[in-house]
Amino acid sequence: MAIDKVKLAEKISSAGKTITPQRITIFRTLELVGKPITAYELRDLTNSWSDESFNISTIYRVLDFWVELGLIHKIESANKFVVCKDEHRDHIHVLQHCTSCQKIEEHCELSRLMKMPPSTTFKAHKNQVIEIQGQCENCLNLPKNLKP
Repeated sequence: MAIDKVKLAEKISSAGKTITPQRITIFRTLELVGKPITAYELRDLTNSWSDESFNISTIYRVLDFWVELGLIHKIESANKFVVCKDEHRDHIHVLQHCTSCQKIEEHCELSRLMKMPPSTTFKAHKNQVIEIQGQCENCLNLPKNLKP
C-alpha cells in the first residue's frame, strides 16, 4: 500500500522534520521495489535511475530517518529494509520473516497476533519491530527436493 504524498508530508512535518528530494527518492525507490533490500542494493538501484548519485552514508542516514518515523522497517537478521505496509499508526509491528524465500509478512496488532490482552502495568515504546523467523506456508508445503 503506497502512502500518498500529502500523508507523507504530514507525517514528516508533524515530527518537526523537513522533506528533501533525497528522502523522497529513497523512500519511493524502496516503495517501488516492494520487497526487503539492503542499503547497498537500494543505493545501486537508486543510482541507476536517478539523476543524483547517492553514496552509502547518505542512504543509511535517510533510511535511519524513515525508520525513526516508523515508515520503513529494518529487518535486523537480514540487514534489509522494507516500507511499512500499515496505516502508519504508532504501535508495535510484528514481521514474520521466512528464512527460506525471504518473504516478509507484517502484522500490526501484537496483542491479537500473540493472543495476549494489553498490559495495564507496562507500556511499550511505539513503532517497535519484532521479527519472528520461520517458514511461510508456501515453503513449508514444498516437496523436500525443492526446498532451499
